[in-house]
Amino acid sequence: MSESFEKLQNRILSDARLKSASILKEAEEKASKIVEEARARARREADELIARAKVDAEALRRSILSTKVRANRLRILEEKNKIIQSVISSVEERLTTLGKSGDFQDSLKMMVTEAATAVGSDQLVVRVGFPGVSKKDLDSIGNSLPKGAKLVVEDNPIDQLGGVIASDPKGRVVFNNSFRARLDRMETQLLSMISSTIFGV
Repeated sequence: MSESFEKLQNRILSDARLKSASILKEAEEKASKIVEEARARARREADELIARAKVDAEALRRSILSTKVRANRLRILEEKNKIIQSVISSVEERLTTLGKSGDFQDSLKMMVTEAATAVGSDQLVVRVGFPGVSKKDLDSIGNSLPKGAKLVVEDNPIDQLGGVIASDPKGRVVFNNSFRARLDRMETQLLSMISSTIFGV
């Protein structure tokens, strides 16, 4: 009996070893599969993170580039504006010396006629004033005024650059034909002309 018990015991041990080896192999396969799945999931997540980081980095690069481009454009515009303002200042300076030119009387008559026509009153009041021009030089324009018009010669230039202001006697209708007002009225055209001449825009 002891021999059959030993055989039985060996058989049970052999079956247990086989079963244990089978369970161990199955566990190793499951563990290997779980590890592979975890690695694949980790790779996918890492790839997704890298892809998102690349997209974010590209967006940041474009934003920085766009900011630099805008800053450079703003600097260029500022420099262009300085040049344009310099040209306008030069024009204003030349206008202050117009009273000393030979064409002054013709320009003055034209400005007075424009202002008088714009107001359209029989009893016109015309104020004139230019830098560096004497009252005597300005009094001569009185002969070209319509009948009933009153000429007022100012001691100081009108609007700093000089010019003509016409109004009705009560001051309800006023037309400012000073150099400053003319420049203001033509500002858009002047800026466009100066820009296209200097910058070719």
